[in-house]
Amino acid sequence: MTDVAVVVNSEKLGKREQRALRLALTAAGCADVKWYDAPSGSRATAATKKALKRGARTVVVCGGDGTVRAAAEAVVGTSVALAIVPCGTANLLVSGLGLPTDIQDVVDTVVGGSRRRIDSAECNGRTFNVMAGVGFDVAMLDGAEASKERLGFVAYMLSGVREARSRKRFHVTVTIDGQRFFSGRASCVLVGNGGRLKGGVEAFPGATPTDGRIHVAVLTAIGIRQWSSLAISSVMRRQRWSAHARLADGSTIVAEFRTRQRFEMDGGVKQRAKRLEFVIRPRALTLCVPPEH
Repeated sequence: MTDVAVVVNSEKLGKREQRALRLALTAAGCADVKWYDAPSGSRATAATKKALKRGARTVVVCGGDGTVRAAAEAVVGTSVALAIVPCGTANLLVSGLGLPTDIQDVVDTVVGGSRRRIDSAECNGRTFNVMAGVGFDVAMLDGAEASKERLGFVAYMLSGVREARSRKRFHVTVTIDGQRFFSGRASCVLVGNGGRLKGGVEAFPGATPTDGRIHVAVLTAIGIRQWSSLAISSVMRRQRWSAHARLADGSTIVAEFRTRQRFEMDGGVKQRAKRLEFVIRPRALTLCVPPEH
């Protein structure tokens, strides 16, 4: 194969792992592989676009959720396939789809695997693949930032407990396909493409990344007791019956706030906005997956 490119966040993938990837690609018959460095996740879009202009038909992206999201932004809507070497803390897309995490296994999907088309989504015109949100999840991500490299996923759990104790509600109006779904005070608005998160937790029971729908959960829980109740409901896949959650889905979801709110996409916290528009893009992203996937 001569049309493979690698986009690597060198802050996430160490030199030893980079060597292992080079050797695995060479042994698999991938000749003249072009490498593009994206030292921050946000620079992966430009690096991937450069790879596409030079003829890449498969892009191996190495990094955390931010790098993967940014690389996907460049290939969504094309026939170029994305393979992922996960190097982050959460690795939302890989975890949610059950994709391989070992470098050799990822290379095997590039040269001998299948190609699977899944839905992608947009928030105010920017690509995300798993989850976006406002409120509790943004604060939890912020609180975990300083310790996530040291503690891993535990950092998010500890931050979540802190936020559950202090999180206050904000006013939001949510519209689905032009129809008002919710208007009132909420502690979190989650919007997802597919339902499965890390550890097998299903944020949106029954949702899949190929159902052509974008899913929303408006959460109203405050305090440890209500958040604990909601967490138990999520583990048991009974969120729809929780007094602290309202779930629905559609093609376009609009969330409007009285005051500007920070939001996140695939684990990356963004700037503030008073209006967020979420749109599903059915089967717009092609992934390299194992043959039996």
